[in-house]
Amino acid sequence: MLKIKNLSASYGHIEALRDVSIEAEKGQIVSIIGSNGAGKTTLLRCISGQVKPTTGAIEFLGEPLPAKVHQIVKKGVVHVPEGRRTFSGLTVRDNLLVGGYLFKGKALEENLKKCYQLFPILEQRKGQYAGTLSGGEQQMLAIARGLMSNPKLILLDEPSLGLAPIIVNQVYELIAQIREQGITVLLVEQNALKALNICDRAYVLENGRIALSGTGCELLNSDKVKKAYLGG
Repeated sequence: MLKIKNLSASYGHIEALRDVSIEAEKGQIVSIIGSNGAGKTTLLRCISGQVKPTTGAIEFLGEPLPAKVHQIVKKGVVHVPEGRRTFSGLTVRDNLLVGGYLFKGKALEENLKKCYQLFPILEQRKGQYAGTLSGGEQQMLAIARGLMSNPKLILLDEPSLGLAPIIVNQVYELIAQIREQGITVLLVEQNALKALNICDRAYVLENGRIALSGTGCELLNSDKVKKAYLGG
């Protein structure tokens, strides 16, 4: 479904990615782990059109991704950024409607219904301002807002950041449910243990390069990964 070949990207004179190649098949969860500054967020921004690569290619469903963000969303790729970034002055329902801007009428209401089925707490809070939600509820809203466009591929950037362990578990249960719906998930995480336990395939980014790749199980058993990311 997603194929990235020899991707490089820079911010001015600072190279953030160098010759990165990854793949994701339909219905997979693919995790990208690495330390702060490794290039994980830059990789997602390149896919979603927010950063223009200096070299390399990104293919989605066998075709080059378009250059503009709204065209990429129409193709079926949605980016849920780090830090949730909900519209705090809008209600939960209005946040979701913003995410579903590609649809109208019955199709929009059907998407809303699906999101409420997946996130029952959001239906309970639908008239509440997003800024008054807990951190976990805001993260669920951010993911649900992304799902409102009926994506084929969803890019999740640090969905567990700043959340209590019990809420992190809930978020990861939801990620598994998203995969069960046939949606491919590209997951960027510093919580390597969670990310590797849930994924089909994983990549380790170090200083903008792919240092390791394999199944989640293979990387969980890698001595290098254990030492660098799993505390021993």
